[in-house]
Amino acid sequence: MILENILIGLNNAVSLASLIAIVIGTSLGLFVGAMPGLSATMAIALLLPITFGMDPATGISMLASLYMGAMYGGSIAAILIKTPGTPAAAATVMDGYPLNEQGKAGKAFGISLFASLIGGVLSSIALMTIAPLLGNLALQFGPVELFAVAVLGITIIGSLSQGSTLLGLLSGAIGLLLALVGMDPITGTPRFTFGSIYLFSGIPYTVALIGLFSIPQAIRLIERDEKVKKAINSFTDKMLPTLDELKLIIPNTIRSSIIGIVTGIIPGTGGDTACWFAYNEAKRFSKNKDKFGKGSIEGLSAAESANNAVVGGALIPTLTLGIPGSSATAIIMGGLMVHGIMPGPTLMTEHAGITYTLIWALLFSSIAMFGLGLIFTRLAINVTKISNKILAPVIIILCVIGSFAINNSIFDVYLMFAFGILGYFMNKINMPTAPMVVGMILGQMLDTSLHQSLLIGQGSWMVFIKNPISAVLLAIALISVLQSTPLFSFIKKKIKSNKKEAVN
Repeated sequence: MILENILIGLNNAVSLASLIAIVIGTSLGLFVGAMPGLSATMAIALLLPITFGMDPATGISMLASLYMGAMYGGSIAAILIKTPGTPAAAATVMDGYPLNEQGKAGKAFGISLFASLIGGVLSSIALMTIAPLLGNLALQFGPVELFAVAVLGITIIGSLSQGSTLLGLLSGAIGLLLALVGMDPITGTPRFTFGSIYLFSGIPYTVALIGLFSIPQAIRLIERDEKVKKAINSFTDKMLPTLDELKLIIPNTIRSSIIGIVTGIIPGTGGDTACWFAYNEAKRFSKNKDKFGKGSIEGLSAAESANNAVVGGALIPTLTLGIPGSSATAIIMGGLMVHGIMPGPTLMTEHAGITYTLIWALLFSSIAMFGLGLIFTRLAINVTKISNKILAPVIIILCVIGSFAINNSIFDVYLMFAFGILGYFMNKINMPTAPMVVGMILGQMLDTSLHQSLLIGQGSWMVFIKNPISAVLLAIALISVLQSTPLFSFIKKKIKSNKKEAVN
């Protein structure tokens, strides 16, 4: 059955429409990633309305390809102007820019491309093999287990958010409240609509996503001082690495890819976390530790393979459990839901054709990224020259067009701007927006499964404790919250100090 679905996905992915979508998505990702300050998440949010008129498999494949392409694209600005094009390229700066200063920018791009290819291919293979196994396991889940999965997803991504755990959980809670707007799925009663007919069907995911991720980005570009922008360099040396260089980086690249896949599977982490994990491990295993930070191709390849490997890893919990592995996969998940496809335990069986097409598209986008990178990297460096004064208005115009096109409603445009202002001030107080997005997406599943579970348990909340799977998942959720609190840190330090005293 799985083999049959894999072949169906392959057949869909090699169709002309899908291949064109993959190439377009990868190209857009490459150029967006090269623009300092922009992100794959923002680009996916803007592109999402365009996919509504497409076949679901083709549209989602384009979004996933953009995600993959942007991961490599972020290295362009990192190598040339010491400014990561995306957060996932932060560790790339450490050795990519020193190589550029040594007149080896082409070599740096070549190593980055090769490492990105390996990371992307291995993560696609992991997605193709691990996801069906998790999907089959998750098919055993009923409403009680699904409620626990939703709670776990929100608490994990909230507690793993950078900065304050409390702010991360608060962001997730706000997302849950926003998910309750509209008609109750069980009783049909309007909730939090304030008498507005526009809110009876709830808050459109895409409108909220565009506002939260794109408008704050445009405002930050307007605020940024362009006078401190560094001069753009060019390069003339060859990009393809030599055989000796490949022998040196391949073991490191494979190890870093595995780190990226595992990191991606953990909800709330992303390419920015994975690249530093892999970079540190590469330095620890290297025989040339002194070269790190001075132009080490081992350090560069570790960072780039890890952040591309995150893409496939982050899609594993997204597709099988309905828990977004990152903010970018949260938008891809929202795109699936707009097409009437609910990510989760039944996705791998009920929508196997679309799921496996997406997986194959991810693999092909890695190959397309390598080919396009070799051809267009020299051209892509020019996008770093685009003025913020031009870029910011273009982003806002695209936001308006995209949000209006969803339902042909001016109300959605106002709603998009409201979420944009909310996202901007959330960034100002360092409150992460990713947990809010996850809360909005998982809120519907949590709401429905809670109603159904209480009906099964005849109104008793003990139904969640009596079920062994939900009890374990809820316990993990509780632990993930508690271990991030100041009290847990205090107890941990106290235990360590007591052990030291006992030894002495």
